[in-house]
Amino acid sequence: MRDFLQGTWKLDRQIFDHRRSETGRLVGEARFLPQDESLVYREAGVLTLDDQHDRAHKGRAHKGRAHQSYRYDFVSSARAEVRFTDGRFFHDLDLSNGVWACTHLCGDDRYEGAFTALDRDSWRVVWSVRGPRKDLRLDSHYSRAL
Repeated sequence: MRDFLQGTWKLDRQIFDHRRSETGRLVGEARFLPQDESLVYREAGVLTLDDQHDRAHKGRAHKGRAHQSYRYDFVSSARAEVRFTDGRFFHDLDLSNGVWACTHLCGDDRYEGAFTALDRDSWRVVWSVRGPRKDLRLDSHYSRAL
């Protein structure tokens, strides 16, 4: 899995915030960079959010740079533990069968992740987030940058 992930990926994420009636999109790049036996994930792009209920009023849309980072520690050739930059555990990942489901609890909010390796140059992850503070769907497509 390390060899599959390592490198640069084009990232296209669709965002659906059901609680705030917002849609959005993040377009950018994700890099998996080697660091010791791990990979450091660095995501950067332009995030655009649009409030569907207030489209007629200016000032409700947002457009700006967005960044995210994680560390992928490989516990075997097929399995990684994904960690936040401060070292806290986020979720595990095993794509040896092409699909993976995982859960992360953040306070009372529940993150359900569904990963799919589409082919050797593309993969997808869908996060469904539900709880007292959030009701989101984040649908991210990755394609290998050539």
